[in-house]
Amino acid sequence: MSKPSSRRKLIVTVVAVLVVIAAGVFLLTRPKKAKYKTSVVARSDISISVSATGTVNPVNQVTVGSQVSGTLDNVLVDFNDHVTSGQVLARIDPRNYESALEQAKANRASAQASLTQAELTSARAETLYSSGLIAFSDYLQAKTDFELAKAKRDQVQASYEQAQTNLAYTTITAPMSGIVVARKVEPGQTVAASLQSPDLFTIADLSEMQVEVSIDEADVGKLDTGLAATFDVDAYPESAFSGKLVQVRNQPVVSSNVTTYIGIVRVANPGMLLKPGMTANVKIIVRAVDDVLLVPNAALSTKLASTLGFSSAARSQTSGRPGAATRGTGRPGMQGPPGGLNPGDGRGQHRGFRPGATAAGDSSRAGAPPDTVAGAAAVSPTVTQTVFILSNGKPVPREVETGMADGSNTEVVRGLEEGELVITGLGQGKSSNGTTTQQNRVPMMGGFGGPPPGGR
Repeated sequence: MSKPSSRRKLIVTVVAVLVVIAAGVFLLTRPKKAKYKTSVVARSDISISVSATGTVNPVNQVTVGSQVSGTLDNVLVDFNDHVTSGQVLARIDPRNYESALEQAKANRASAQASLTQAELTSARAETLYSSGLIAFSDYLQAKTDFELAKAKRDQVQASYEQAQTNLAYTTITAPMSGIVVARKVEPGQTVAASLQSPDLFTIADLSEMQVEVSIDEADVGKLDTGLAATFDVDAYPESAFSGKLVQVRNQPVVSSNVTTYIGIVRVANPGMLLKPGMTANVKIIVRAVDDVLLVPNAALSTKLASTLGFSSAARSQTSGRPGAATRGTGRPGMQGPPGGLNPGDGRGQHRGFRPGATAAGDSSRAGAPPDTVAGAAAVSPTVTQTVFILSNGKPVPREVETGMADGSNTEVVRGLEEGELVITGLGQGKSSNGTTTQQNRVPMMGGFGGPPPGGR
């Protein structure tokens, strides 16, 4: 065999070996397909809220009208003017009412003169009758004339006072301090008050506003006065306003066979940003806790066990007291909290309610009865459920006690530690360690109370 032929064979062999080695290295070092989706158990805040829409209106607002008819001589205020109580807003031509007052004054003087004359006649008749100089009928007639003159004087006096009042009504003043939000008249316009008082101005105090929200009948049982509320308006989409639920009206509002109730959320408006008629998207915080362990709702799905090749996870409701013995955990003879935790170790305990949340939820979690119906509705009894943690690349079932839940996350009272990885499903991406991990994202506020424990 010639040397060139042997050299070519050697080169081909070396190249083939290098190709095989490169293919092996590629297969060994390429990223593996992720087997599981995981989420980190982290501390954050969670809340349950009721969402509704409503309209912003002033707490104090009054429509100014006119008690008398006539032509407007002057209109002294305009839209958005600040006015004080008693300030003159407009004047009606007073000439007709001044004439009526002068006529009433003359009538009063005439009636007073007639009364004086009747009084003297009555006194003289009494003297003559006591002396026997006139008949009883004449004496009685004199007394009657005196009483009629007195009544006439009183009637004319009332007409005089009414004329004074009508003249005063020609000057229209502000009944309260505030801002002129509506002006419905112009100078020279004639107003008629024969049937009802015409509307001239609308004055509102914009320093304090209220949102009238429509609450669905399914949510009204969760609410009570004093609950904190937040809302935003389209004019300021990046601003959040805070208020308080001060009233839930008992009168139902039925529209298209749908029953709602009106709730009043009171809010301060020092910067005058909120204006009458704005549409508000309101969230009333029924219950909120801060700094608790959270897991995604997907980690508690009833289908997850079968997906991972385990039997269905058991779950049962406990008494709702921290440290109470669990029932139906699937581990015979187990007493006390799951996972071997001591009742007093502090892991998974509540750090406190967010400001504005009802205290009823906290007292009921501690075993005390809730103070209100809304507080009882807000209580989330602990439930024993099963999650799967990732340990050495394999899913391991872990029984936990869960509390309140919103639309995305669930509170873990006992059974997990911060930083552990819980499996939320099968992986679909690529990762060097065979898992895909995502941070547990917590929304600022819950939806309508989240899914029930048995329906995740």
